[in-house]
Amino acid sequence: MSKYIVVRQDFNASIELVFPVFCKHRIFNTLLWPLHSVVIRNSQDPHNRDGIGSVRHMGIGPFKFIQEEVTQIVPNHMIEYQMLSNAIFPFHLGRLEFEARDGRTSLSYSIWLDSHIPLLSTLVLSQLRWSVTRGLRKVARHIERSRHQPGFI
Repeated sequence: MSKYIVVRQDFNASIELVFPVFCKHRIFNTLLWPLHSVVIRNSQDPHNRDGIGSVRHMGIGPFKFIQEEVTQIVPNHMIEYQMLSNAIFPFHLGRLEFEARDGRTSLSYSIWLDSHIPLLSTLVLSQLRWSVTRGLRKVARHIERSRHQPGFI
């Protein structure tokens, strides 16, 4: 059975400003530090190369052992991605859900993970909770400082 975490963050900016920031693969370099993301396949969507069907390799340094594919995007509401085949983690799903509230945005980031190795999911999710919490706070501060400047992230 998969284990999961949920991390929430509020942004002092409209959903129309916040959502596009999270549609870009490069934001995961901030969200999941120390993991680094490299796009290896663009989406077929000519308007959003980071859209549905795009794939990123993730890892530390030259060791990119994770491959994730964007599987769903509902504009201004939800982004979902899933890990592609991995010998250690048979299942991994990430979902970012956005809600507009009085000109502000509330984000709920859920991550599900299953591992063949006992307790590994718990350890990895603990690290991910730390990274995502830190990363979301950093993005929120950056949006707050830069929300009046187009293309700030």
